[in-house]
Amino acid sequence: MSVLRTGGGRYQEELEAAAAELRSLQATHGGLTLKQIVSRAGRGNLGESMVSAVLRGRTLPRCDYYLTLVRVLLTYDTGKLASWQHEDIAVWKTRWQRLQRLKQDEKIGKSVRAQSAAEQLQTAGGLAERVLLSVVRAGEYIQLLPMAADTGGVWAVAFSPEGSLIATGHGPKTAQLWDTVARQRSGLPLFGHTDRVVTVAFSPDQVLLATGSDDGTVRLWDVASRTLVAEPLDGHSGGASTVLFSADGRLLVTVGRTIRLWDVTDAAKPLKIGKPFSGSLTAPPALSSAGLLATGHSGGVAHIWDLAQQTKLGGPLRGHAGDVTALCFSLDGELLATAGQDIQLWNVARAEMIHEPLQCAGEQVLRVAFSPDGRVLAAVTGYHDQEEATDHVVRLWDTGTWKELGDPLAGHSGTVDAAAFSPDSRLYATGGHDGLLRLRILPAPRP
Repeated sequence: MSVLRTGGGRYQEELEAAAAELRSLQATHGGLTLKQIVSRAGRGNLGESMVSAVLRGRTLPRCDYYLTLVRVLLTYDTGKLASWQHEDIAVWKTRWQRLQRLKQDEKIGKSVRAQSAAEQLQTAGGLAERVLLSVVRAGEYIQLLPMAADTGGVWAVAFSPEGSLIATGHGPKTAQLWDTVARQRSGLPLFGHTDRVVTVAFSPDQVLLATGSDDGTVRLWDVASRTLVAEPLDGHSGGASTVLFSADGRLLVTVGRTIRLWDVTDAAKPLKIGKPFSGSLTAPPALSSAGLLATGHSGGVAHIWDLAQQTKLGGPLRGHAGDVTALCFSLDGELLATAGQDIQLWNVARAEMIHEPLQCAGEQVLRVAFSPDGRVLAAVTGYHDQEEATDHVVRLWDTGTWKELGDPLAGHSGTVDAAAFSPDSRLYATGGHDGLLRLRILPAPRP
């Protein structure tokens, strides 16, 4: 397996180092011409001018384009393209993700420096602000500098229903509230759990915050006072991995090895409802606005439940080759997305798949979510085992066409376990094991 050289952490240096390795592969096969490379890739897959720019370290193209060039160069003498399972492909994919992240961070740095210079010449509401507003209105993508880099790892994130607050869960046994607009911590951390906090959720009226931890408990907090309102909810051996409020705020779903249901009408005295149900989960369940619960299991199986009755509705949804690793409902509850190494889309009422699976370059999907306005589907993807670990990225699809919106969005080093849309659908927050909490202004689909 190749071990690619890296530069000093600067985009252009590393781009040129990667280009030098590509030229080395080109020379290995007798100095392939641009025409030979393009021909081997297949009609329409590569262009000579772009290949030339990549080999000279002048540009970084889309990931699929970049890896197609690598596949040509790796096995040219065999007369075939290298397979996506070739041991070197994962290495080159990781390199592309690192380059993309460096490119974006460099762009952000330039933007910040330019803004600082502009602020010396412009008063508040001047040219810099007008340009930024124009970019946002045009639906262009903007990745902001990290809100924090010293969190000890971010395992959960959620926006409040009206968007002014963000809640996060962390490795140091704490939860934290953030001011969305100021992008700063709002108050002190919430202490109480005895292990890392891996799930957070606001009640629909924003009065309560539920936090779940690997310590097996769920805690309910008063958002305004930042104080506990009830004794910890226990009963989940092995950790409480997911918390979900029903649309009316009356019910709280807590998930560990099994699913439990609580009546939180009186938040100070939560009441258990029924018995634990649906074990052997392979993904965090999803809850629809209509009170349907979706669960993912091994063997590519998903089930839909009537939450109030705790009973399955219809037969299993089958389609994935491996385990179901993520699920989400659209806001209107009409669509369900299930994910593994691809994303499958289901009409909930008919229990039928509505589209060809959305491909994720063979990567595993860790999180998937529809934007509240229903126009975008977002997924966090990447390899996460020790042999094929990669920096996780965010992929976006336009739900009107089911076409991917640009290249995957980089920004984290390693695993991303936390992701959430803002209520207005334009912000997307991600948190990673690297300790970063990032906020993005997403590209909007064209009308």
